Amino acid sequence: MSHPLPKRLTPPDISARAIAKLAGPIFVANIAIVGGGTIDTVMAGHLGADHLAAIALGLASMIMIFMGLVGILQGMSPLAGHHFGARQYEKIGFELSQCLWLALILCFIGMPLLGCTNLWTGLAQAQGPVKTMAAQYLMISMMGLPAALGGRAFVALNAAVSRPKVTMYVSLAMVVLKAPLNAIFMYGWLGFDAMGGAGAAMSSTILTWLSFFVYIFVWKKDAFYTQMRCKRYYGPDLKAMWAQLKIGIPIGLSTFFEVSSFTLMAIFISRFGAVTVSAHQIVANITGLCYMIALSIGIACTVLVSQCLGAGWASVAEKATKRCLTTAVIIAAIVALSLFVGRGFLLSLYTNDETVIRIGYSLIIFGILYHVFDAMQCVSSFALRGYRVTFWPMIIYGVLLWGVGLLGGYYIAFIGEPFTAPLAAYGFWGMTALGLCLAGICLAVTALFVAKTRTKEEEAVAKKAAEMAQ
Repeated sequence: MSHPLPKRLTPPDISARAIAKLAGPIFVANIAIVGGGTIDTVMAGHLGADHLAAIALGLASMIMIFMGLVGILQGMSPLAGHHFGARQYEKIGFELSQCLWLALILCFIGMPLLGCTNLWTGLAQAQGPVKTMAAQYLMISMMGLPAALGGRAFVALNAAVSRPKVTMYVSLAMVVLKAPLNAIFMYGWLGFDAMGGAGAAMSSTILTWLSFFVYIFVWKKDAFYTQMRCKRYYGPDLKAMWAQLKIGIPIGLSTFFEVSSFTLMAIFISRFGAVTVSAHQIVANITGLCYMIALSIGIACTVLVSQCLGAGWASVAEKATKRCLTTAVIIAAIVALSLFVGRGFLLSLYTNDETVIRIGYSLIIFGILYHVFDAMQCVSSFALRGYRVTFWPMIIYGVLLWGVGLLGGYYIAFIGEPFTAPLAAYGFWGMTALGLCLAGICLAVTALFVAKTRTKEEEAVAKKAAEMAQ
């Protein structure tokens, strides 16, 4: 436990208005990012179940790899936020340089994994056009991975220094271009060959590289970052990279457990046919959009907690944690109720297939049931990142999301005995809901305990300093 910085450093504003000011742009950016997947889903849905199933399989496989690697890069965020709160601006650019080196190294892991298309299509037992399009989707996505990881380093930095609007504007610009580019590559507009579902990956890859170059340009030219830019070139620094990895690897594994519990579920559900996986993909997309609210508040919580700790105000960090958690739970309850009332209308926006709508109508109930707990686990885990506590969330995610959710879901979906008959997709969604509910409770308790402990440590240090001064 390091000695807190002098109290002459003021903590960040943690009022509801300040949280909204920080989380708002992050939410818009995340909605824009997920909106790209929504556009893919809607446009593929009107091409047919095979195209939608191919995107569901390709996207699930790609996201599982990408988010796990991105999670590792998130080790920079609490460090940069701490430097920002401590007014040590010159260290922020150095952390960014090391994060970009890590992103490059991680490409040598992620690109070969994406290239193993037979592995992912084999897990889903995909055949025919679904297998072909999903394989094309993965190969094209592989070419965009370096830009995707590099761009995420800038996204993490912008959040850490309370500059989320940069990410928001870039993401909005990209989502505006998404539908026209999809039409070109998926439908064959402007004389291009129609690639169907695989065309969605082509447009995403082009936009990913474009956004990466925009982030670099803003970093180089915006006067806001002047004090943060490195005064000289830095090669890989093993000590600095290891400091990020110590925080980032557990975050990466936590993210992998969380994301893969859904993506592997999509891959396994593909075995039940294109119609079932199409319904799953639509419901996953709807619940994913709703999750963006909690995710935005969670990222804001990491920023505020790390900045408070950097300025030496653990007590304010505790208040920020409680405030963010309370806000997320209240909003999640309202969203869950709205989903229940409007689920039929939402499903009809995605497809006209009555069978897909009927299955989706049942699956979305599980998403409604776990949504509040999902918000709890999200904000709590992000708060813990601000405290640089990442090991226990990793364990909780591994046991509950993989052990209970994914493995339990696999058992109930395909075997069921002696508890029930195999429940197919409903088995996966039911056990995932149970795992998320338990994870939400465990992580919330852990976050509140850590926040309270750090406050007590701060008070003890202050008391000792006062006694020594007398």
